[in-house]
Amino acid sequence: MAFSETNIERLLEQGESAGVFSKAVAGFILPDGTTHIVTHNTPADTVFDIASLTKVCPTSTLALCYILEGKLHLDDRVAEFIPELQTNYRDDIRVFHLLTHSLDYRVPMKTLRTLPPEGILNALFTYKFAKAPGADFNYGNPASVLLGMILHRLTGKDLQQQGRERFFEPLGMTRSGWDPLTREWNTIPKGEICPTEVCEFRGREICGEIHDESAWVLRKLFPVGSAGMFSCVPDLLKFVKMVMNDGVACGPDGKEIRVAPAGILDMVSRNAFTREDAAKFMPACNSAAGSTGAACDSPAGSFNAGILPAGDAAGTNPAGAANGACTALGWELAQSKFMGSRVSPRTFGKTGFTGASIVADPTAGAAAVLLSNFTYPHREANADRIHAFRASLADAFFGAV
Repeated sequence: MAFSETNIERLLEQGESAGVFSKAVAGFILPDGTTHIVTHNTPADTVFDIASLTKVCPTSTLALCYILEGKLHLDDRVAEFIPELQTNYRDDIRVFHLLTHSLDYRVPMKTLRTLPPEGILNALFTYKFAKAPGADFNYGNPASVLLGMILHRLTGKDLQQQGRERFFEPLGMTRSGWDPLTREWNTIPKGEICPTEVCEFRGREICGEIHDESAWVLRKLFPVGSAGMFSCVPDLLKFVKMVMNDGVACGPDGKEIRVAPAGILDMVSRNAFTREDAAKFMPACNSAAGSTGAACDSPAGSFNAGILPAGDAAGTNPAGAANGACTALGWELAQSKFMGSRVSPRTFGKTGFTGASIVADPTAGAAAVLLSNFTYPHREANADRIHAFRASLADAFFGAV
């Protein structure tokens, strides 16, 4: 069975017929290294708000580069970079917890959108955790906001500048970055950006400005690590291909260049909770886990229960992990809900609220990127339908290669 653009076109047509989106671009990396792009009602280089793909492109991948270079460490205390952090367990929160979303923030950042940017940050800095760091997996925006702040303070450069210097310019990602309408370099005409939503909160159509409300408010201070990036499928394919090649890429001039340190692929394609050093980031159950917080409430709700022995070759889904937790450092790992059933356990990726996704299988040497206007004209109550489409797209592609 071979890759078929016709089959992908048919799937995109079905997605529109079902009302999942009206515009989409799908890009693919084949095992031989070639790329293919299939469009639906919009050009291949259409720029989209990639929402939470920002968490990996560039935020967490930047962090992993610095870790491999020895400039940042998984056991660095977050408070050393962000002394304003005054939560309970303050001294126990490490960079590892940010990269694995194992901080028990139970505050949807959407509920903070009416606060000024300083108020949003203060809510994160003074939050009272019910569980110790490492006690549970809780995906959300706060960890990525804090991680982005650390990278800013570590380098003295905001995420826009770091992403541009490390990834966008070396890889020729000329249509990627924050503030596409107003930045000083490679501005994008509004007509080349896909509108994201007719927003009730802001009372207008959102196009070329950050869709995520809290990230939009925080942008008054700096680009945040959780959301706000804009990109296009051709650019994201270059980024994903670089990661799959363990940091090596073909530069704009055709010469091979190293963009990220060797070892980056291993970090994003195995379960972080089965690392040899993972135990020190997890509280012991049935003991006081911090001076002012509660201990793990049960083995089923704790990372520490049964997580140390490795699972399969990728270290995925070890028995007893918190809620079946399986995540790589900074990236999602082996998630069938959007990756489908035809990929290996080493498959890493990410989704974005606006209808974006990356699925990359290093075992197959193949990857799929989807950008769509799932939230236009209005967001849905949940991501069930876009997840189902993502999984179908992944099955169709990876089943053929």
